[in-house]
Amino acid sequence: MKFLKYFSYTLITLSLLFAWLFPQFLRCFFVEYDNFQEIKPNIFVEKKTSQKQQDSLIKYVESAEKRLNGFWGSKNGQAKIIFCKNSTTYQKYAKTTEGAGFSIGTPLGSWIILNQDGLNVDVIAHEMCHDELMTKLGWWKTKKEIPAWFDEGLALMLDYRFVSSQDSIQRYIDYRTELNYLSPVPIPLNELNTQKDFFGQGELFTKIAYFTSAVEVSRKISLKGKKEIFRIINKTEKDGKFEF
Repeated sequence: MKFLKYFSYTLITLSLLFAWLFPQFLRCFFVEYDNFQEIKPNIFVEKKTSQKQQDSLIKYVESAEKRLNGFWGSKNGQAKIIFCKNSTTYQKYAKTTEGAGFSIGTPLGSWIILNQDGLNVDVIAHEMCHDELMTKLGWWKTKKEIPAWFDEGLALMLDYRFVSSQDSIQRYIDYRTELNYLSPVPIPLNELNTQKDFFGQGELFTKIAYFTSAVEVSRKISLKGKKEIFRIINKTEKDGKFEF
């Protein structure tokens, strides 16, 4: 009986500690019990979201899924999409007020949190690409092996906000031109391995990091095609080691 008592106390303590450390995960996990409604399977909007915004969100999600299928060949990610109509709610779920979209991936599920600025196909396709990569490799290999620059650079291949060309060579040239405009010296990739490296040093640094990453991924695609990216991902899945 003493063992069960101590075990129960330990379990409760760990649960409270987890809730304190990762409140966003718990909010996402129980989103249907918050001030949200499910307008389609796995698509949640904050209550009182206008019908026009709901219709737009559904349309953009469908377009993003088509874009994902076009790049990956199929869509296997099952991330739930959470649309927040105000910045306070977005911060509560994403733990930030920055950006238009945010992804949370865990062994127990994945979520894409959007604010008003994320109500477009580019942001949604970008976040879906993160989820697709994690679905392919699994949570642990993605966190352990995939550097932030590759994850973000790959997502930009489905995100046309900065470079819209669909020709692989022109896309690489355009990204390189944009990077040269921002900084004549790209950030070394080994300084962009973690999320903290990538996003923790100011807005300008992050923008240069995005273009540095996009240049590297688009260069590889322009030289050898998308099949080379998939070869790298498949090898990481098989061997458990990322090599670019």
